[in-house]
Amino acid sequence: MKIEAYIKQPYPFYYEELKRVFLLLCFVAIASFIFTYLFQPFVVNVEEHKIDNLWIIALHSVIPIPTAFAYLFLLKKTIKNIENWTLGKEFLHLTIILLLIGFVSFFIRDFIYTNPDNWSFRYLWEEIRNTFLVGILLLIIILPLNLHRLIIKHSNGLKKLSVTQQYINDNNTTIQIITPIIEESFELNIQTFLYAKVDSNYLEIFYDYPNDNKRDLKRLTLKEFADQLKSYPFIFKTHRSFVLNLNAIESISGNAQGYALHLKNYSKRTIPVSRSKVEEFNQIYTNLKND
Repeated sequence: MKIEAYIKQPYPFYYEELKRVFLLLCFVAIASFIFTYLFQPFVVNVEEHKIDNLWIIALHSVIPIPTAFAYLFLLKKTIKNIENWTLGKEFLHLTIILLLIGFVSFFIRDFIYTNPDNWSFRYLWEEIRNTFLVGILLLIIILPLNLHRLIIKHSNGLKKLSVTQQYINDNNTTIQIITPIIEESFELNIQTFLYAKVDSNYLEIFYDYPNDNKRDLKRLTLKEFADQLKSYPFIFKTHRSFVLNLNAIESISGNAQGYALHLKNYSKRTIPVSRSKVEEFNQIYTNLKND
């Protein structure tokens, strides 16, 4: 049960910026080449080589770049809610990538070796095993260490914050929200507004009413909505998919993705503050509290 709870912990989704992903894969390839060249961790039979051993090491180091990049590109296209990304999902998808790299390494054996048994199960297992031996450092050491580092970092950031008072005075404010279709424009009551969330091509808007929570579905983007609320400093975009009324916060907890905000009178979900927004959130939230 402890292991299950551990792998279900939130974890950052690092694959949104494909340029950064490509650069990271290049760095891993260089590190892999240097490690393999210097330490020669695998037994090789030079007599079977069709090309120089140096080029074989280089080839095995470069293979992960297109393999992992293609997989992560498709993964980015299919993942809709990155706030639901966990350590277990990260571990699973990296394991799949290592498996694919092992298969690719197996399929190119005929270009590298003269061994007549290249297509045997023995060498398939050997390529997969060698790939996992190299990648095991990432799976069982780096991921848990990074999770621990991020939790400590964000938990320390929370020490500056406390939820002790209601600090918003615009309790009776109502604002007209203009939508792309003028007939669908509507009035937003700041006092009851909790948060807004992206839902495909629509925007879900949640309100806090006595003994109930109301939800509206509007045809506008999160940016169009947030831009019309810029004059209200307590309305804050915590994440690429969320805009929140900071007055609704009841408590804050830290995790590897950033913060998780717990709302008053609303226990159905927590609102994420992404890692890129944590510093700005700290500043705005602290300033509002002190006003």
